[in-house]
Amino acid sequence: MHNPLRYRAHIDGLRAIAVLGVVLFHFGAHWLPGGFIGVDVFFVISGFLIAKSLYADVDAGSFSILGFYERRMRRIAPAFFVVTAATSLAAFLIFFPNQLMTYGRSLIWAVLAFGNVYFYLRTDYFGPSAEETPLLHYWSLGVEEQFYFLFPGLILLIARFAPRARAKLVLGLLVVSLLACEIIRPFNPAAAFYLLPFRAFELLIGAGLALPGLRFTENSRAGGAAMAAGLALILGGMVFITEHAPFPGVLALVPCLGAALAIWGGERTENLPARLLGLRPLVFFGAISYSLYLVHWPIVVFARALLPNLPALAFLLGGLALSTLLGWLSWRFVEQPVRQNRRLFGRGLVYGGTAAGAVLLIAFGMAASDTRGFPGRLAPEIQRVLAFTRYPFREVVRDGTCFINGNRPKDQPAPECLPDAHPSLVLWGSSHVAQFIGALEPIAKAHGYAVGQMTAAACPPLVQSNFAAMCDRLNRFAFDWLLEHRPSIVVIGGDTLVSEEHFRQLDADLARLHGAGIRVILLGPVPHYRRPAPEILAERMYRNAPSRLADDDLTEATGRADRLMAAHFAGNPDVEFVSLLGLCPDRNCPMMVDGAPLQFDPTHFTREGVSYFGDRLGALIFANAPAPAPTPPAQ
Repeated sequence: MHNPLRYRAHIDGLRAIAVLGVVLFHFGAHWLPGGFIGVDVFFVISGFLIAKSLYADVDAGSFSILGFYERRMRRIAPAFFVVTAATSLAAFLIFFPNQLMTYGRSLIWAVLAFGNVYFYLRTDYFGPSAEETPLLHYWSLGVEEQFYFLFPGLILLIARFAPRARAKLVLGLLVVSLLACEIIRPFNPAAAFYLLPFRAFELLIGAGLALPGLRFTENSRAGGAAMAAGLALILGGMVFITEHAPFPGVLALVPCLGAALAIWGGERTENLPARLLGLRPLVFFGAISYSLYLVHWPIVVFARALLPNLPALAFLLGGLALSTLLGWLSWRFVEQPVRQNRRLFGRGLVYGGTAAGAVLLIAFGMAASDTRGFPGRLAPEIQRVLAFTRYPFREVVRDGTCFINGNRPKDQPAPECLPDAHPSLVLWGSSHVAQFIGALEPIAKAHGYAVGQMTAAACPPLVQSNFAAMCDRLNRFAFDWLLEHRPSIVVIGGDTLVSEEHFRQLDADLARLHGAGIRVILLGPVPHYRRPAPEILAERMYRNAPSRLADDDLTEATGRADRLMAAHFAGNPDVEFVSLLGLCPDRNCPMMVDGAPLQFDPTHFTREGVSYFGDRLGALIFANAPAPAPTPPAQ
């Protein structure tokens, strides 16, 4: 017979902090940059509660695989299927065919509990953004369910063949998973983030805390101190950890150990932190936390698609309110009846309903994928424009050789990307400058210049700033190479820079490059639209709106950054600033020329866009300029 767990109000309070951190972060609470670590708190709580029940059943000889998975289905499946079905309907009504096709593929994997694997395989700097992926948050459900496919079997095996080795197994796997995560993260951060082997240590911290024989303090003062320390770690992590931090890995121990301390301190004692976590508002959010987590991210995605100009505060407050309402409705009318009314919702209905729900959702996902998003809903010309969202951009930037992608990080580009002759022109920076190679290379060669490229995903040419480790290594290599080999021209920029600190860093680096005899061309930001340009154009075509210019769909940040950069660098003798927006008539850039979109996503060019902007840029760089005499290498 199953041994049910007693209710723990302080754990519901912990759930509330975890889910509110995630939800506020996703709705744009910039004052909580580490709110995403709430997921890690959830992992520890889940590991503790499930393992504690599992150990008790196994030790009592009453564990049943069917019973275990029935309880998992009662807990997970009802809200999952209802929310996912509603999300699928919204995607069908709102998404363009290319988006719906991608959604359908993610749906299939998510229903099969491998959403995390799908999103890992789809991790791509040039792929769909997070804000176009309504099921992205299901990655954490995939990690959990895969863990619970494996963990009960391991515990049963160890109970049968080496019952005294349970603690060693749990703690050994914990250490191995943590070390593996820390080792792989610098080389494959997506794997460290999404995949079970590198996240299992977080669930195993909870499972370790649940091991029989572990002593919980009964001293209220010690318990209160432990809980206070744990809450400080969690809340401090939400405030100070950012998306740019080396996470997960060792840094994930901040929220995980914080959660473990809070659970440990409140398990056997009554203390002030436990009473605070047991306050009714926190218990309410803790109770609805699963449904709230499920509903909030689709609201983020669809709200950004339907209301792109919604003020940030309205987005935050409205999103939180709507998510809370829908989360409560799901908890009250979907979760609770299935969990509480076992007479009406017996084991057979739970298993059968889960299977039927999975089949129906997978069938919809396959139809959306196989039909490429039901394109018949739109006119052929709109479908043609939308097809540009699947643009082969890797070829444009020479991905894998002269452009380094975060999925395959390298310290430096391939040797063939570095010019070995003078005069020469070199592109250095992110994809926003790399995309000009197709236009600048033939122009430069026509003037007798060799051409080089040192570029990487999301890596502005800032030597003194800490971005990803890949960027730091590439930027240091590039800067040293430029000073040593002294190419005639280096082209950098294209990024949206507004920080005075970044400007000061650039000033110092530009002075050194100019001092080495290098002509430096700094580009202003590329046009950055609120959504992928083909989607904006398709929507205008659907509404019979005639304009194919940027108009109000260019982000305010783009114009602001362009003005700030122009003002700062205009009088700098070490650099020539080129406003890319200034290459457009009246600074209102076209989004389409001769029927072809110039960009396939918010910031990256199609070949037509490369030609439109790159030809104008090349004409400026080489205007009336004879090929310079070869520059001798540095002695």
